[in-house]
Amino acid sequence: MEVGDCSLWHHLIFCEELEIDGNNKDVCWLCEESVLGVPAYKCLECSFLQHKSCSAIMMHVKHNLRERHHLMFIEELGNTGNEEVVCPGCEEQVFGPAYKCSIPGCSFLLHRPCTELPHVMQHPVHSKHTLILRVPSESNHCDACRKCCSRCFLYRCSPCDYDLDVKCRSRWRINAENCHQHAFVPTLTKIQFTCQVCGEESKDIAYLCSICQLLVHYNCARLRRTVEVFIHNHSLTLTYSLPQFQEHNNIFCKLCYEKVNTKYATYSCRGCSYIAHLNCATEFITVSKRLGWQQRVFDDDCTLFVHLVEGIKLVEEERASHREIQHFSHPQHYLILKDEELMKDRRCEACMQFIISIPFYGCVKCNFFIHYRCAKLPSSIKRWRLDEHPLTLSQAPSTDGLFWCRICRRYRHGFTYKCDECQWKNFDVQCCLIPDNLEHEGHQHCLFFPVMDCGTCNACGAKKGDFTCTTCKFYLCAKCATLPLVTKCEYDTHLLKLSYTREDEFGEYYCLICEEKRDNPDHWFYYCAKCDFSGHFKCVLGVNPCINYGRTYIHEDHQHPLTFIQKTEYSPPCDVCDMPFEDMALECSQCKFKVHWDCLREI
Repeated sequence: MEVGDCSLWHHLIFCEELEIDGNNKDVCWLCEESVLGVPAYKCLECSFLQHKSCSAIMMHVKHNLRERHHLMFIEELGNTGNEEVVCPGCEEQVFGPAYKCSIPGCSFLLHRPCTELPHVMQHPVHSKHTLILRVPSESNHCDACRKCCSRCFLYRCSPCDYDLDVKCRSRWRINAENCHQHAFVPTLTKIQFTCQVCGEESKDIAYLCSICQLLVHYNCARLRRTVEVFIHNHSLTLTYSLPQFQEHNNIFCKLCYEKVNTKYATYSCRGCSYIAHLNCATEFITVSKRLGWQQRVFDDDCTLFVHLVEGIKLVEEERASHREIQHFSHPQHYLILKDEELMKDRRCEACMQFIISIPFYGCVKCNFFIHYRCAKLPSSIKRWRLDEHPLTLSQAPSTDGLFWCRICRRYRHGFTYKCDECQWKNFDVQCCLIPDNLEHEGHQHCLFFPVMDCGTCNACGAKKGDFTCTTCKFYLCAKCATLPLVTKCEYDTHLLKLSYTREDEFGEYYCLICEEKRDNPDHWFYYCAKCDFSGHFKCVLGVNPCINYGRTYIHEDHQHPLTFIQKTEYSPPCDVCDMPFEDMALECSQCKFKVHWDCLREI
């Protein structure tokens, strides 16, 4: 005979064939069937009798034995509306067959397999002692999965203080579908080890794959072999090590932008260099499912986005095949490919930067010019970090040609990528096409966008940066990230190059345009080595570098065309607010009327 802990009040003794002494009833307290001649449990202190097959039913505290609730067998669970019925034995949803309480108003329901759990058992993960079935308890934690046993049955060894919930009892050998191709077998005792998947050191039950020689945590053993991250167009595969990247120190997760330890497991793409931390990939999938982000999109790692800061080299055959194009922004004439430099300074109608390099497209009749690279911009893109909807390339939507870029936070002319769903969302082409992992010559490490904890921009001192270097906490705002590497200035006959280091060995750092000392010598500036000319980029480019000065438009409240012009603080003030100008103004040459753009909108 075996003696077990009833776990409710009294001890029970197990009998292979129960004999009745005349003082007790010969029926089971739970099912009210006879217990004579069959395996049963008998209480030594009271008249309680119970079939061996009913042992699991008595284990639930909601069914007090002294109230003598009866469970009746049902083949299939009836209609419960939208409410999920969960078995208190295994914490799984109940469909049927099951046992249901016969008392009206009592919602107790138990899977049929959970009613047949053995009251006493031996298990290979704890072979030293017998394990006894116990009720759920908030004070117990399963030694296999480390979770609280407050919502499902558990098996307990009291001398060893060892608990094993019913889920881990049945899955002690892990070979789940879509997980590791071999079975993981647990160690029978807790050991001190370093998980070869996540790298965490702990003292716990470890799971071993004898074929791959992997020693891992329980949760790491159940990681899916492949996952789908909707922002990437390939499946990500669980990779236990990345030997091809062992010598690289700057391998970053594409989701959190933190460094990846290539000694341990990651989710990586076999077709490209896309790598993600295990936790980042699984949490991202969970969040995207909750938000309904299921549509696969192709971001900068999958589609060739032209970074507007860089030039494009064309072979002669390619130039010959694209000599004339019909562009949506200039439908009245064909645009002709030009190979010679412009005699006058002209801005690209798309990005508003000066056209310095060749080739480019132009219409001489209309003085319309556009970079070759800008003429080849994709008509529609999907940038999930900016907006969940598709973005369509178009000209500025307003009559004056101005729009507000939500990335660099400034008014500008030129082309915009506009959200098809949210009509008020506009992104200029430079900001929109900058890759999320930006390699800029102004910093030695890769910069990432967007991040939540950006500090002050190291290039200009702006309070909010948009890109960050996770290695050395270098920050860069979108305005500085899109600065032209080479530009023109009326104060110098040569091209000025964007520079990042101090150029004066005597420690005097002045802008030769405004003749004022640069506030921070580490801030970026434009420099001409031939003339030893340096200047603030705001002085070189202007306060509003993306405005096409000289452009005219008709305002509905003014009878003459208005022209965008540059003014200084020393120019006559605005005719509406009587305040000085800061670079941009609108002027009517016939009325001699000059006004701020914001003031004109309020008229």
